[in-house]
Amino acid sequence: MISRNALIFHSGGLGDFVLTWPLGLALGRLHPQSRIIYVTQASKGALAAAVLGLEWRDAETGWPALYSDAPDLGDKTQRMIAEAHSVYTYIAEAGDRFCGNAAALSPKASIVPLRLAPPPNYAGHVSDYLLEQLSARPAVRGAVEQILSSIRNSGLGGTAPRTDPVVIHPGSGGRDKCWPVDGFCKLIEKIGRPVRLLLGEVELERFSPAGIRRLEGAAPVLKPPTYSDLYAVLSGSAGFIGLDSGPAHLAGMLGLPTLVLFGPSDPAVWRPIGPHVKVLRHLPLADLSADDVMPVVKSLF
Repeated sequence: MISRNALIFHSGGLGDFVLTWPLGLALGRLHPQSRIIYVTQASKGALAAAVLGLEWRDAETGWPALYSDAPDLGDKTQRMIAEAHSVYTYIAEAGDRFCGNAAALSPKASIVPLRLAPPPNYAGHVSDYLLEQLSARPAVRGAVEQILSSIRNSGLGGTAPRTDPVVIHPGSGGRDKCWPVDGFCKLIEKIGRPVRLLLGEVELERFSPAGIRRLEGAAPVLKPPTYSDLYAVLSGSAGFIGLDSGPAHLAGMLGLPTLVLFGPSDPAVWRPIGPHVKVLRHLPLADLSADDVMPVVKSLF
């Protein structure tokens, strides 16, 4: 049987997913005749196809059986694993049932469990932690280093000047990572150029009706229904301002001028990767003023 597949399993948020992209691109560079396939949620898979040109399979269709004692995956899924030369997984630990089943289905494949988040007090960026985990695979590690260097220098979206509105995303998955709505509204008043606001499911559920109305009065609001729609918005924008969130990581990696406001999370570990990323950390974040933010905004746009 021909080993032609490299599989990457991922479950989690958008930001964590984007941080796996250097691995996907590196595997494509190392194995140009192979199929590099993400097994993840459908919306993230479609995004990886749009931005990276990689294949994907819906993690909810058949694949959960890999956690069972006697996995019944269906012929197509089982063949996809059997034809894999590499399985990288962010959803399993070494020696667990998932890894055991994958190894049984593809005995010659390399099964590589990975963790995204570094251990507490880690002295480096999350990308450095990925490289450390790949130390036993020097060819893969070297290819990932090259991809990371390319993204830091020029991003994934090119470096052409952009003249469309600046996109502002006022939300984040963690409440303590958020800057008050009033801060964003005051910042919009000071920017002096066209702005569009991004609101996703988290913001629409978490923000009060009054807060949403306040934002809608400050600038036009966009509500992209999928990650591919979010990509379309970002790729046509002049830049991005936001918090420690998935859209910030996507914007940075696309090469957009990107300003990320950090509170309790450490930008030394979690800052987005990209050629035009600036971060501003303030503790507590709620006490940060729009006047404090404006000098960085002016340096970017």
